[in-house]
Amino acid sequence: LERGSVSMDSTDGSISTTVDEPIHIINVGIHYEDNESDSILALKCSNFVQSKISVLNEKGIRRVTFLIYKERFFPKYFTFRAKNSFREDSIYRHLEPALAFQLEINRLANFNIKAIPCQNHRMHLYLGAAKVPQGQTVTDRRFFIRTIIRHSDLVNAETSYDYLVNEGEKTFLECLDQLEVAFANYQGENTDCNHIFLHFGPPVILDPHKVAEKMLSLVSSYGIRLLKLRVTEAEVKITIRLTPNGKNIPIRVYVSSDNAVTVRVHMYKEAEDPRTGELVFEAYGKRYPTGPLNGLRVSTPYTSKDHLQQKRYIAQLNKTTYVYDFLELFRSNLIKLWEEHAKEVKEVKGESTTIPSADKVLLSSELAVDKQGNLLEVNRLPGENRVGMVAWKLFMLTPECPEGREAIVIANDITHQIGSFSPKEDLVYKLASEYSRKHGLPRVYISANSGARIGLADELKQLFKVSWIDREYPEKGFKYLYLSPADYLKVRSDNCVFVDLIEAREEARYKITDIIGKVDGIGVENLRGSGMIAGETSQAYEEVFTISLVTCRTVGIGSYLVRLGQRIIQVENSDIILTGAGALNKVLGKEVYSSNAQLGGIQIMFNNGVSHLAVPSDMHGIYSILKWLAFVPKVRCGPLPIMAPLDPIDRPIGYLPTKAPYDPRWMLAGRGCDTEWESGFFDKGTFIETLSVWAQTVVTGRARLGGIPCGVIAVETRSVECVVPADPANPDSETKVISQAGQVWYPDSAFKTAQAMEDMNREGLPLFVFANWRGFSGGMRDMYHEVLKYGAMIVDALRAYQHPVFVYLIPHGELRGGAWVVVDPTINPSCMEMYADKESCGSVLEPEGTVQIKFKQKDLVKTMARLDPEYARLLQEMKSPQLSTAELKATEEKLHTREELLSPIYHQVGVHFAELHDTPGRMKEKGVVTDVLEWKSARTFFYWRLKRKLLEKHAINAIKAADNSLSQAEAVELLKRWFVEQRKGTVTSYLWDQNKAVVHWLEEQLSEDSRSSSLKQNTECIKRDRVLQQIHGLINDHPELATGALAQIGHQLMTQSQSARGEAVRLLTALTTASHPHTNTSTSTTHTPHHPHHQVSSSSSSSTSSISSSSVLRKKNS
Repeated sequence: LERGSVSMDSTDGSISTTVDEPIHIINVGIHYEDNESDSILALKCSNFVQSKISVLNEKGIRRVTFLIYKERFFPKYFTFRAKNSFREDSIYRHLEPALAFQLEINRLANFNIKAIPCQNHRMHLYLGAAKVPQGQTVTDRRFFIRTIIRHSDLVNAETSYDYLVNEGEKTFLECLDQLEVAFANYQGENTDCNHIFLHFGPPVILDPHKVAEKMLSLVSSYGIRLLKLRVTEAEVKITIRLTPNGKNIPIRVYVSSDNAVTVRVHMYKEAEDPRTGELVFEAYGKRYPTGPLNGLRVSTPYTSKDHLQQKRYIAQLNKTTYVYDFLELFRSNLIKLWEEHAKEVKEVKGESTTIPSADKVLLSSELAVDKQGNLLEVNRLPGENRVGMVAWKLFMLTPECPEGREAIVIANDITHQIGSFSPKEDLVYKLASEYSRKHGLPRVYISANSGARIGLADELKQLFKVSWIDREYPEKGFKYLYLSPADYLKVRSDNCVFVDLIEAREEARYKITDIIGKVDGIGVENLRGSGMIAGETSQAYEEVFTISLVTCRTVGIGSYLVRLGQRIIQVENSDIILTGAGALNKVLGKEVYSSNAQLGGIQIMFNNGVSHLAVPSDMHGIYSILKWLAFVPKVRCGPLPIMAPLDPIDRPIGYLPTKAPYDPRWMLAGRGCDTEWESGFFDKGTFIETLSVWAQTVVTGRARLGGIPCGVIAVETRSVECVVPADPANPDSETKVISQAGQVWYPDSAFKTAQAMEDMNREGLPLFVFANWRGFSGGMRDMYHEVLKYGAMIVDALRAYQHPVFVYLIPHGELRGGAWVVVDPTINPSCMEMYADKESCGSVLEPEGTVQIKFKQKDLVKTMARLDPEYARLLQEMKSPQLSTAELKATEEKLHTREELLSPIYHQVGVHFAELHDTPGRMKEKGVVTDVLEWKSARTFFYWRLKRKLLEKHAINAIKAADNSLSQAEAVELLKRWFVEQRKGTVTSYLWDQNKAVVHWLEEQLSEDSRSSSLKQNTECIKRDRVLQQIHGLINDHPELATGALAQIGHQLMTQSQSARGEAVRLLTALTTASHPHTNTSTSTTHTPHHPHHQVSSSSSSSTSSISSSSVLRKKNS
């Protein structure tokens, strides 16, 4: 080589044409047996090179590398470069420069790196710390693991792909193994944005998109492990040929995820920039979006963290997701729901479903508070919030609402003041919650906080002084705190402290009496704000659907907020606490609690019913929120989100409840058998259980019946165990295991039932209660634990229920005593109905108990004497006066023996006799149940009955909106009359008892496209009649206003059509004639009263003929 020739740098890949650039390389190998440290060896090499620096420059030496080797040890490398004035290039220490070129070590230039020894010498692991100005704290530390995959030439695409799949996955897992070792030994918990680099050696014959697909497959398979190791980017460098004789194409595939939610793929090829001659990244193909490296040099160093990555790192340290990344969680889970729905539709109907694109499935607008305290929609980048509370309005396309639905999301930002609450955070929370109430939108709260903010006046920390009792002996105590006059002048204008001017030790002092603070939000004002948002949350639960996701932790007011919102989904590694474990240990004076999980982890809060669901991650938590939201109307009091049923309505129920104990979930959702699927009552795959661990004698959840969302309450027939943990703070406490029998309401299960009813009522869900209770547990312990109170709460919940409630006595089920009382339909007759299966039973007591009271032994004896000839004969013999004493005694013994023989069977006869009083037939005859059903066809019956009740409710609400003086019974009677009249008379009135026929009629009448709906016309007629009655009542109460009212009406008539004005004149003429009895009656116009259930032919006739229709109806009803 000669000076000035073109050369390729072996380390950074750049091409140089600069004249007189050093181009020569010297490699020096030294056999060295002494055990000296790397720093001493590097110093010796450096001193030698520096002593020869003039000669090296003169001869055009570009690099000098010393290879120091020793037997049975790997060689050590020390590299010195001319561009660094022949100082050691520490990046390449112990790395062969040629290998460093392959590993692209030069791209780590933005980091101070430290080589980490690896047992697998194919792996090269470095711990990098971002280069920062002197004195600044390093916050960006990350691992870089890099390796080369060598192979011989692969002659075809098949072998190339097989090698890529097998060797690539193997090497990828080896990288993860080395990272796990490094995490344990090199403070891996302080690292983030860790990076994997795989370099395939010789060219392969392969479609580069298969490389990306394989990388995505690896990320999907080992995602949890990658998340644990905080790997955010994997890079593959590979040279490919599209055909065996094709051109070599250097390809880069980047798979990255900044937020652990969205995985991005970018693909580049290395191309020469025609302007500079440098190798640059150029986007390859159109399958993946253009990446951020497009157009940059191949040697571009890896960038250090930006502010968002710093915040993500803080959130990850707290075991949660950065607040702005929750939007991506919503987006990913919405797409997942659509994919699941499309798969079900394809399997059942064979139809394809269009899945919304990622940019349309979720639209969000951030809500923020301006300087005037108004809530506004703002457009700003993630991380620009200056308050630790963030809110959004989401517009989501969901399978149950493909046209879209809205929701309000409120979330703590754990990276801002550790998520604590101050007045600013409270205001954002309050206004966003009020917005959801105003518009009737569901409200989601993502809770990750540290409770009310605790602060001190930092501006005084470095200024205050102490007045000691004895300055020489400060341990004797102090008198007060004060400020010097000079220090007081510094803070006087801030109004942050109240003081008294005093004279002490011959100097002026400003004695501190009250510290106000320069900034707001350091004390009791935070508690006032906490009370404000607590009240707002309680009100929100009453008015809209509220649900909370607890991630990381929620403390103090945060815990109260999630509880006041009632529905809680708790991530497994999160805690719901009032006071932290450390603070409690301080109060107790000893180390009692080792972690917050002992106080509020899922083993506490999920087991005691505070949390409804427990999920493994934030991703699963958002998925559960969306699944729950699918049962809830889009807006308050809106229609239910009914989906097209994928499970046939008229199919028989496969699983049959048995007399033996069984899992009630099989009855609700079905079960898989060895040969086939035994279907349950509800649509397959729609049942979602909540509160599953708490109060296990009752099962609660939500499901769909023919696509209609429903609330579900069922009874556990098996015995369960309730575990009460020991309290570490009480040495005398111990874990208790309490056994609870099935089919019995205990205090916890009664409370669970009432709470579930209240939640479902506010969600607008119809309710199915699959009754199978023997009664309440009335023992001393349960009475002490308020079983009576919680049983009464069930009655309260049912009385307030505003949607259809169906109580169904299931096959082989029973309902007795107080258990019947608290679910009897007379509690809420307008909404509740009770049905009994033909195999069910119900009464005050169980037959055995009834026999003990009402069919005692003496009654059994009388029955024996009446039915058993032998017993009757012996009884008759005893009455004979001819019997001697011995014969009488013998007869008595025979009679007694006969009685003992017959007593067991006659006791069974008595029990059966009592059982015959508990039959469904008697229940129906006494009118305590609406009908007796058969289990297999109950699904079909309840579907049509439920649909009818929902449509009837819609129609009745419309009627009562037209005339709010009508009662529920009157509105139902109107519906029935209109139905019968449209069916051409009373001959077809029996159809009113057929749910399917009524459903079809109501659907036709309530359809928006129906122009001849008699229901709508008659409702409008009732509305006009009610308005006329109100006008008539006002004129009667205030006759002096009649003339003025007539003038106003006349003025309004001037804007009407000529026909309307003529009709008004005709009506006034008729009224005038009617007021003069001597007027010829033949000239007056008479009208036949028109009842609102008659169909109206025209607006003018209906307005005149509908007067007093409601009053006529009420008279007829009475």
